[in-house]
Amino acid sequence: MTRLTRFTDPHAVDLWDRRFRWRSGERLRDRTIDATWQRVAAAVGGSDDGGYWRSRYAAAFGAWQLLPDPRLLRRAGTERAVPALRAPRAALNAGAFVIEPGGARARFDFERFAATAALAVRLLDDAAEAFGAEVAGGLRLEVGLIGVADALALLRVDYLDDDAAAAQAQAMARSLALGCAQGAGRLVRERGARGEAAGLSERWRSRELPAALADAVAGNRRHARLTRVRPQPSLARLANGASDGIEPAYARLRDLHGATPQALRAARGRIAAAMQPWLDAPVGVRP
Repeated sequence: MTRLTRFTDPHAVDLWDRRFRWRSGERLRDRTIDATWQRVAAAVGGSDDGGYWRSRYAAAFGAWQLLPDPRLLRRAGTERAVPALRAPRAALNAGAFVIEPGGARARFDFERFAATAALAVRLLDDAAEAFGAEVAGGLRLEVGLIGVADALALLRVDYLDDDAAAAQAQAMARSLALGCAQGAGRLVRERGARGEAAGLSERWRSRELPAALADAVAGNRRHARLTRVRPQPSLARLANGASDGIEPAYARLRDLHGATPQALRAARGRIAAAMQPWLDAPVGVRP
């Protein structure tokens, strides 16, 4: 039995209906959000073993763990052409990976998170094969994050806590990076190089990696970038109003003592600095 996606935020339903639901004239084609997930997964996962990967993509979408590029949500699998994707993007929803949220035993599922990061790389590699623009060099993917502040709250970590919040966010960034590297390594073995990609070794030179993974990164001639964390407001809103990127969860500000604008900016800066060594592009924040 297929589990249906659950909306818990009416604004998310409205966003899906207005921006991402497929209509052909007067005909409603996406009758449910799960129809949208299946449409995108089918349009992107059309390579070998596509049925398996399509089901994996749709399941991750439906669990709110992985959100695909808004351009794919709007157009993939419809009569409207997908614009050329120079840097296809997706976001992992960190809040969806907290086990026993809010309780004394709350913990982050790093294993499942890393596996979903690897899946996101395959999704975007598939999207680049299907809809990518012709660009010199390797694929510039953008696997990012939403829901970081939500995850901290569910783990009972204060966003304003200098040490705990930064340490937890850095652990998420590391897990994201390692999962993406593992996924990219598999794709290099399956699909080979792309153009004259210089690989990721320069970006990863200062990162401590297991030997096998370090070799895979050094030998990657397919991807020029894997990760980029920046605001993605439409995906955050669609994911039942998740917090955006590394931004504080404004709906929870009443629970944060001393949450002045200055304190929040300082906390956001500490979190960004802690995550940055594991990311392939500068962390983006709201102005």
